[in-house]
Amino acid sequence: MASSDATALPTEVRLALDWELWVVEQLLLARAHDDIIATLTARGVDRTAAVARVHEVLRSEGLASMKQRLGEAMLAARLERLSEELRSVRPDGPTEVVTRSSIDREALLTQHWIPSRPLRLTEAAASMRAVQQWRLCELGRRFGGVEVEVNVERTQASRSTEVERRARRMPFGEFIACVQAAPSNDLYIVSRNGLLMHPELAPLWDELGPLPEILEPPRRPRGASLWVGPAGTVTPPHFDPHNVLLVQVEGRKRVRLAPRIRAALHAELDGYYLRRSLDECFAAEAIATVMLDPGQALFVPVGWLHEVTALEPSITLSLLCFPWPNHFHFLGPPGAAIE
Repeated sequence: MASSDATALPTEVRLALDWELWVVEQLLLARAHDDIIATLTARGVDRTAAVARVHEVLRSEGLASMKQRLGEAMLAARLERLSEELRSVRPDGPTEVVTRSSIDREALLTQHWIPSRPLRLTEAAASMRAVQQWRLCELGRRFGGVEVEVNVERTQASRSTEVERRARRMPFGEFIACVQAAPSNDLYIVSRNGLLMHPELAPLWDELGPLPEILEPPRRPRGASLWVGPAGTVTPPHFDPHNVLLVQVEGRKRVRLAPRIRAALHAELDGYYLRRSLDECFAAEAIATVMLDPGQALFVPVGWLHEVTALEPSITLSLLCFPWPNHFHFLGPPGAAIE
């Protein structure tokens, strides 16, 4: 291993060609920078030189261009794999969301799961105990003293991927009071906060059923998530690596849907999120707007882009516990969880 090239420009460090190519390859594969540097130093490269060269390659326009091209190719391959697994073809023409009172498993599988078509259900979830009994004031009364993690400072996020990463702890009763006080997009309990997984809130898990017949009982700790927030809460346009049934428990929400991601949108993606609005990325006829009232549910197919806005203080359940394999994490960005 050559440690550096004495003829290089003063501001640059050069490695032997095979190691230069190796560094580029590892960066394209999203390997941790510290691991790359550790390997180089273990093979005899001075650490200062290794750090300098890795960061120079990171800043280079060539690497950025290669990442873009590789990302597009990888996303295209993932979408092809998804289509093969679902045996589906993305629908052409205007986006339409069918509304039904309920649906059985066979019809959901053949008419919506496989062909990747969203579906609004007006009565399928209405008999769930959660829908009938959970109310913000009641949850605040029952669990007011329980400390929970709350997503905060959402509007200060500079990137969509940061919207759900700032959090602080507060009593659940205090959070509920804030939710009911005034519209806001800065205070939200999201799925990553794991509210249903909180030991002191375990009774909520037992109050989910009876579930719609299209679902299996979720196996704690996975399969169900709870979202609680004030009017004005917005989840930016994003896609999920699984099929989702959103069940509106309290309050109303507006969901805007656009067709499944495609390779041409790679440059617009920031992880699972769109960098721009749905209106900037899709024609008007490709976007559907669905209003969800309490007791109603929305089937969002895997990979479909959606933006969710709370019109009132709200409670929403996100359910993944369908009877068919439902994890397509290969669609996600490098480093995404794989289950």
